[in-house]
Amino acid sequence: MLNVILGEGMSSRLFAEIRDKLGLAYSIHSYIDHLQDTGAMTIYAGVEPKNLPVAIRAVTEQLALLKEPIPESELTKVKELSKGRMLLRMEDTRSVTGWMGGQEILTEKIITVDETVAILDAITTAQLKEVADELMVGDRLRLAVVGPCAEDEPLDKLLKL
Repeated sequence: MLNVILGEGMSSRLFAEIRDKLGLAYSIHSYIDHLQDTGAMTIYAGVEPKNLPVAIRAVTEQLALLKEPIPESELTKVKELSKGRMLLRMEDTRSVTGWMGGQEILTEKIITVDETVAILDAITTAQLKEVADELMVGDRLRLAVVGPCAEDEPLDKLLKL
């Protein structure tokens, strides 16, 4: 749910702030990798090299904002978005098998769409804050830059929440 708020879609915080408001990236989004014993939230941004430091600061500001209480209206919006996307995916056989296979591999059980909807509906802003406080920790941030970048610019120093 935090990932949907942060960077999934054109109404996400990253898209609204970094692309629409600041004009720092044409493309920006986040996604989650689920693994059996760990995972990752990854943020991708296509940024002009000259805008890289400003973009990194803007992204880390958005990560830090996830630790503040999420407004109920925003939570309701992302719940409906998440449920709608899931229901649309259930119309495609390949997506259904991938969804079921992922559950089987990661949790050794498969829950129904209705059970998943109930779980999504039950998520609270307090739970999101608890998860954000646990995950949004400055020393866990990593940065990879593909493309030209000034060698004398210590970009890793910008990874602060």
